[in-house]
Amino acid sequence: MVLIKHRGNTMNLNQLYYFRELAEKQQYTQASNNLFISQPTLSLSIKQLEKELHCKLFIHNGRYVKLTKYGRQFYNTVVNSLNILDTGTRQLTQAISQDEGNINLACIPTSVGNLMPHIVTEYLQQVEKAPHFIYHDSPSLQICNGIKNGWYDIGICSYVAGFDNFTFIPLYTEEVIAICSKDNDLAQINEITPEELRGESIITYTKDITIGKDITNALLSQASDLMIANSMHDELAIAGQVLSNNMVGIVANTIYLEGFNLHKIKLLNIPTDTRQVYLVFNPESITSSTSLDFIDWLKANKSQINEKLHKKRDI
Repeated sequence: MVLIKHRGNTMNLNQLYYFRELAEKQQYTQASNNLFISQPTLSLSIKQLEKELHCKLFIHNGRYVKLTKYGRQFYNTVVNSLNILDTGTRQLTQAISQDEGNINLACIPTSVGNLMPHIVTEYLQQVEKAPHFIYHDSPSLQICNGIKNGWYDIGICSYVAGFDNFTFIPLYTEEVIAICSKDNDLAQINEITPEELRGESIITYTKDITIGKDITNALLSQASDLMIANSMHDELAIAGQVLSNNMVGIVANTIYLEGFNLHKIKLLNIPTDTRQVYLVFNPESITSSTSLDFIDWLKANKSQINEKLHKKRDI
């Protein structure tokens, strides 16, 4: 029951509906029948409302009633308020009906292109009522802004500062590796530390994205004098520069590297969570049971998701 505070007293929403019905039917019997309540219940409700408002809303004329001056003034307010409420409720119901079963899932490019479709397929095989997934491909900041604006329900992306009311749950990690051309001297080794990269021309992601900042900080914490060029936004661009300019790339080991004739080198002494990908959502706006069920499933299957990802990406 919705309660409305008024001068320290409390009127409920039913009283407003009862008042409107009686004002329009002008008869207790017909109004109570339309409301599916007893006439004494309607009478008591109106008396309580008049007591709370400190005025008479109706005057009796035989079997009928009519509004007083104060009743007419209150009637206009009640009708306008209830119409707005009824319209809003109807629109919300329609929106829920339309959206129920749809999940707008926004992912970083490396996730939406390969990983998440496989995860979603596995999820759909385990649920009785299969939702419809709508995929969106965006960088992490745009994903968080899209969730904030209501465009997306769930995000798979890096952590982005400034969204304090969001829930960021670590979902999986991507291994950070070194890459070089097969003509490079480093192509003869399979493991390397950041310290052993001194003197090499290194290229990695731009520092205006989370992965670029995290990888750069991890490298410099091991060897502060590394020559790092932070200029690219994805593995495709970095791999192209590596092959064209005989540089060493430091990247996440993603599917984007599969199309290049590169040598991959395991990068030692770098924290395993340097490239952390999160499950992101705004708990204040997630109302669909479909989205909530998928979120719960992802949280419960994080370890399996990580295991499958790293098994596919083993060097």
